[in-house]
Amino acid sequence: MRRTPGYGGPRWDVSGEWGTIVGMALPEVLVHDLQSAGYYPQLTQGILADSLYDEPVLAHFVHIDTHVDIESIHRHVTAFVLTETRLLLAHVDDDPNAEPGSKPRAVTSSEDIELDRLGTVMVGRTFADPAAFEPGDKPVEVSLTMSWGASKRFEAFPETCGDPNCVGDHGYGGSIFAEDVMLRVSAEAEGQAAVDRMTDFAGKLRAAVFHARLRSRR
Repeated sequence: MRRTPGYGGPRWDVSGEWGTIVGMALPEVLVHDLQSAGYYPQLTQGILADSLYDEPVLAHFVHIDTHVDIESIHRHVTAFVLTETRLLLAHVDDDPNAEPGSKPRAVTSSEDIELDRLGTVMVGRTFADPAAFEPGDKPVEVSLTMSWGASKRFEAFPETCGDPNCVGDHGYGGSIFAEDVMLRVSAEAEGQAAVDRMTDFAGKLRAAVFHARLRSRR
């Protein structure tokens, strides 16, 4: 395997009986964050490399989550990668249907969303001691909500007529909410460095979406 220069950073190529396969090499800082997450980093790298199509990486965030139940520990990692035109999501999860006693298996998924399709990019910040806030103070918790209509959540409830003694059936009402991705990172749980990385990624994502919307209106 050798690296060759190319648009968006170095590329890799592997020669074999099927010819030469060429793909994008990921930025070292992204590779480092995937390896630090410690959950099948090579697998996640491969998914992202297959999805970049020569676009340079502008920003990224790697989120690892762990769920513990009575019998086992379940982990999954999601890599968010921002390019000039898209937001890439690569997700790797434990296979819930693996046979007991068998080797672990992983389930992967990848999705790319055009930036002007992101209908919501909401950033929430929590600050300690707000009365003493000064410009430049860092938040201790950051949440990022992204919605692009890929999935929706429906909440139903029984309708009433307002009479507490009425036992009639008035049907059901409900609300539909877009619910795609929500992340929350706190200094207490993940450390201040993770909060800072999330803040940086969220800022770059919002700016990229803003400019993508402007271009689409011209």
